[in-house]
Amino acid sequence: MRSVHALAGGLLVLSAVPWAQAAAQSEPRAVEVAPFRSVELRSGGKVVLRNGPTQRVTFLKGSPEDVEVSIASGDELVIEKHKRRSEGRYELEIEVITPELERITVAHGGMIQSRGSFPRQAAIGVTVDNGGTIDIRSMSVGSITASVLSGGRIFAKPLTAMAASVVEGGNITYWGDARVTPSIEKGGVIIKGDPSEADQPYRD
Repeated sequence: MRSVHALAGGLLVLSAVPWAQAAAQSEPRAVEVAPFRSVELRSGGKVVLRNGPTQRVTFLKGSPEDVEVSIASGDELVIEKHKRRSEGRYELEIEVITPELERITVAHGGMIQSRGSFPRQAAIGVTVDNGGTIDIRSMSVGSITASVLSGGRIFAKPLTAMAASVVEGGNITYWGDARVTPSIEKGGVIIKGDPSEADQPYRD
């Protein structure tokens, strides 16, 4: 009886190894970074922005080994997913906590989404380049400069003004009564969103 139990236990241990590794990888892991004023996501994954007094970057899904996290141009947090290890569109999810940002960029796929309330800030620039999504509806911003290049989507709620530009396809949807200056070249859409959808969570 004991030997049978040991055999069963051995089988259980062997079968549990992949599960244990997956569980370890799914546990939140914080990484240290220098101070930053902007965030750029490259090549897929998902970044969740939350407001907080101290900047922090935490892996909610995926592993730091799958991604290069660096500071570029002195104050830009760059999160770039390794393409060779990609499995699933949003297997990578990172939480970024910061008091405010000057610029947000998504390039070549992926999504950056703000959650929770943010103190009002004067201005922000948001850009989607070659696919991806930026949703900053929960951020309180006076003036927004929004640009989509060669496909992608931006969702925003400017308080006073927005300069919206789409080049070679893409979509910018805004809510509220801010003054909007639109520019479309070679296709694309800039549209005021339905009030009933202003606070609905975005799901790709």
